[in-house]
Amino acid sequence: MSWLSSFLNPGKGYQTYQNNLTKAYQDAQGLQQPYLNYGTQAGQQLTDATGKLLDPAALQNEWMKSYETSEQARRAMSDAKDAGLGAASSMGLMGSSAAIQGIENTAGGLQAADRANYLADLMNKYQTGINSATGMYNTGAQTANQGAGRAMQYGDYMGTAGAGRDNAGGNMLSGLIGTGAGLFGSALSGPIGGALGQWQPWQRSR
Repeated sequence: MSWLSSFLNPGKGYQTYQNNLTKAYQDAQGLQQPYLNYGTQAGQQLTDATGKLLDPAALQNEWMKSYETSEQARRAMSDAKDAGLGAASSMGLMGSSAAIQGIENTAGGLQAADRANYLADLMNKYQTGINSATGMYNTGAQTANQGAGRAMQYGDYMGTAGAGRDNAGGNMLSGLIGTGAGLFGSALSGPIGGALGQWQPWQRSR
């Protein structure tokens, strides 16, 4: 901006500063927006997850709807049944209620252990998901906190620049008047002042 343009538009520099500041602020907000979105989404997920954990019985029932006996448990139960039948046959107890009860108890124990492992595995994965969502939420929260601080700083800078822009004309005029007065005062104390001191209008030349 030339000196003439600056003189004729004393607030233009403040306006340019405000425009550049606004663009930088908007660019920064745009870069932060994805992290804010992730944090908001993660916060909702954590709310939902916490609600389910507060009702563990309902959560367990929900998980058990998709439970199927694992292949490993089926093999273990088959092996246990064969072993039980073999033992009952060797003792002459084939078909007895005691032998059948023993085989069923063994199978039931293996089935229960398989269900417990299934639930424990789901809980571990659930906890992993919660930890991941917590990390995303914390990142979003930190970004939001930084954005809030930046917004306050932006508002402060814009307010200061706006005041400077609005007062630029008056400040310049005051400066010019002060400069003129200073120059006039210097002139009075210099050669012009001496000349004026020697000239006394009430004295007429004779």
